[in-house]
Amino acid sequence: MTEASDAPPRAAPVGLTPTDALLALMALIWGVNLIVVKAALAVFQPLAFNAVRFPLATVALIAVTGLLGYRLPRRQFWLPLALYGFLGNSLYQLGFIEGLGRTRAGNAALLMAANPVLTAVISHWRGHEHLGPRDWLGLMLSGAGVAVVVLGSGVEVGFGSTVAGDLLILGAVLCWALYAVGSSPLVHQLGSVPMTAWTTALGTVPIVLMGLPSLAHQRWNAVTPAAWGAVLYASLGAIVTGYLLWARGIKRLGSTRVALYSNFTPVFAFLAAWPLLSETPTLWQVVGGSAIVSGMYLTRS
Repeated sequence: MTEASDAPPRAAPVGLTPTDALLALMALIWGVNLIVVKAALAVFQPLAFNAVRFPLATVALIAVTGLLGYRLPRRQFWLPLALYGFLGNSLYQLGFIEGLGRTRAGNAALLMAANPVLTAVISHWRGHEHLGPRDWLGLMLSGAGVAVVVLGSGVEVGFGSTVAGDLLILGAVLCWALYAVGSSPLVHQLGSVPMTAWTTALGTVPIVLMGLPSLAHQRWNAVTPAAWGAVLYASLGAIVTGYLLWARGIKRLGSTRVALYSNFTPVFAFLAAWPLLSETPTLWQVVGGSAIVSGMYLTRS
C-alpha cells in the first residue's frame, strides 16, 4: 500500500458522520478502561502494568500495518515519529500515572477536561484549524459539563495540598495536546494506522525502560486471570482500537473536534459503573452529560 498523500486536510464536514459514531465508540472504550485499569492496579504496580500492556499493543499495531500492506516510513519521518511517540505515550503515561498517585481522582478528572481547550488553542495557533464562536462555546460548555459530572459524582476534589500531582496531570494533558496537534500532519502523510503504530512503538521503549524496576518487584503469582484480562482490554481495546479510532478521527475532523470526545470518557465511565459496579448515576452527572453532548452538538452543527 502506498503512503497517504501529504496534502493538507480538508475542512471538517458539518453534521454528524460515521466518524462521530466511531469516536463515540472510542470514548466508550476509554470510559470502560478507567474501571478496568482501576481493578487491575489492585494487583499490578502502575509502571509494571504499562510495561506489559504497551509492548502487547505495539506488536498488535505493527501486525495490523503489515496486514494492510503499509511500508516502513521513509527516513525523514522517524525523528518526528519518535518525538511524538515520546510526548504522547512515554511522557503522557508517566505524568498521568505519577500525578494520579499524588492528587485526588476528582482533581485529575477536572484537569483532564482541559485537553480539548489546550488542543484547540495549540491547533488554532499552529494554523491547523480555524475555530468560530460556536466551536469555542461548545468547548467551554463541554468542559463545564465534565466539571458537573465530576463534582456530582461525589469524588473528592481539593486543590492546594496536591500541587505536585496536579501539575503532573496538567503536564500530561499538555503532552497529549501537543501530540494530537503535532502528529496531525503525520496522519495525512503516512496514514492513521502507520502513524499510530510507529509512535506507539517508539514511545513504548521508554515506557518499558521506566517500568523495569517495577517489573522486577511485581508479585506475578498475585496476578489473577481477571487481571490478565484487564491487560488485554487495556492494550488491545484502549490502546490499539482506541488510538486507531482517534487517529482516524483526526484525519477526518481535525484534532480539536476529536479531543472533545475525550470529555465523553467520564460519562461512559459512570454509565458503565451503573451495571458493573451498581453505582447509580446522580442527577448532576446526568446534567453534566447533557452539557457535554450539547457542547459537541455546537461544534458539529
